Amino acid sequence: MIARSLRAGFTLLEMMVVIVIIGILSTYLVVNVPQFLDRAKMVANEKNQGRIFQHILAWQGDHGGNFPSNNGQRFFLRPWKDGQIEKTTQQAIAFFSPAWPYEQCAAAQGLDPDEVSIIEYLDDWDSIGLGYTSYAGFDTGGDSDARRRLIKNPGSTAIVSDAEMWHRSAVIYLTADGATHRMLRTAIEDESGLDFDDPEVIFRVGPGCGVAVLETVSND
Repeated sequence: MIARSLRAGFTLLEMMVVIVIIGILSTYLVVNVPQFLDRAKMVANEKNQGRIFQHILAWQGDHGGNFPSNNGQRFFLRPWKDGQIEKTTQQAIAFFSPAWPYEQCAAAQGLDPDEVSIIEYLDDWDSIGLGYTSYAGFDTGGDSDARRRLIKNPGSTAIVSDAEMWHRSAVIYLTADGATHRMLRTAIEDESGLDFDDPEVIFRVGPGCGVAVLETVSND
């Protein structure tokens, strides 16, 4: 008996099944890929803040164990200014969230990131101000007891944080004991009373933001 040869091509039914499967997979990817990418950026963000803490520790080693006396972004950029960190592009990148990198910060300052290197940008100490980097740093806010609480309660005092809600589901922040944390979007909404479904709502950390642990930092 002669074996029947394999038929060429697909039947209409088979083609329809393939199209349906592709449609299902496409829908899954469209819905989930942004979430997967955001999670990856949050992990990278946590690593950045961990590196910043290591820079601060190194700076403390040369300054009697004290934290930098500066407020806001200058608090965590002080090791860079003082040459505690090797000034390379790779080191500089750590001062910017992967969700809002140097290029976007520079553009927001009216600068062309192709003309101003990230190293030159961070070296311009006098220009540091609102939105200069994508992180916020420890700020006493004029409270004379703030630094005492920083030393006494390092595990509950934020010293670096996302300046805004860069991620879809959380704000990443670093406490003075070196631990990174995720303040979930739902927890921020519950504590601050904000509704992130309102397109006009912009959440910025700092004094008066409505979330106690994020009020000890500012993006100034």
